[in-house]
Amino acid sequence: MKDSTLLKISLCCSLLGILIILFIVENIEIPESNISNITKADLEKTVLISGRINYITETPGLFIIMLGDQTGNITAIVFKEENISLEKGQIIQVEGQVIEYQNKLEIQAELIKIKKLI
Repeated sequence: MKDSTLLKISLCCSLLGILIILFIVENIEIPESNISNITKADLEKTVLISGRINYITETPGLFIIMLGDQTGNITAIVFKEENISLEKGQIIQVEGQVIEYQNKLEIQAELIKIKKLI
């Protein structure tokens, strides 16, 4: 085979592989977890939880939220990149990375969906 033919085949295979990887990444859903299931083994992993805002503190750069479900509580850190209105009692879904701060597990939120206000 000619070198130019091999180059075209390898380029097509590479592009096809990249497209398949992008498709898979976009369609992978993170399963929702209970707060009590989050452990140190989940550090630096992305998790998805739902819960009620039990406590919220607003600082100039972020929100500190105490989020609870029927199994426990966890702190979620939400950096203010967009204008978002969060209130005590709202039920929200948080997707984010598990981090450790002062020997406690927290979630650094990447995506928040407001479900309802109770």
